[in-house]
Amino acid sequence: MRRVIATLALLGAAAGVQGAIQDEPPLVFQRICNIERGQDDAAAELARDWEELVRGSFPGAEMTVTTGRWMTGFQNIERPFNQILIRERHLDAEMRQDFTDLLMADEGFRALQRKMLDVVDFGTCTETQFRERP
Repeated sequence: MRRVIATLALLGAAAGVQGAIQDEPPLVFQRICNIERGQDDAAAELARDWEELVRGSFPGAEMTVTTGRWMTGFQNIERPFNQILIRERHLDAEMRQDFTDLLMADEGFRALQRKMLDVVDFGTCTETQFRERP
């Protein structure tokens, strides 16, 4: 029962239903990873599947997955790599952790993560966490 309540509270808050005024701007988490050479089509498909899963299984959650090129410590401007960007937006760190726990319990999400092993060079991933500007 406790899990269901936590899930509903998480999804309700992610959809903008909140009972109190939020003091701090939302928390944004981003992970950017280089796509392995020759895996651009697989990465684009993975990004679509990831967003579909989140939209379908977790209505109101704010997550985007896109491919492109961003400047990171692993991005060489002379030999650029295509990259995948995973971006989440949460009201606070606790909600981010709750969302992560829900994703990790989802078999469809775990299958997408296994698929990602062949598409992404995990050694190049960079993570950023920040508060949005008000």
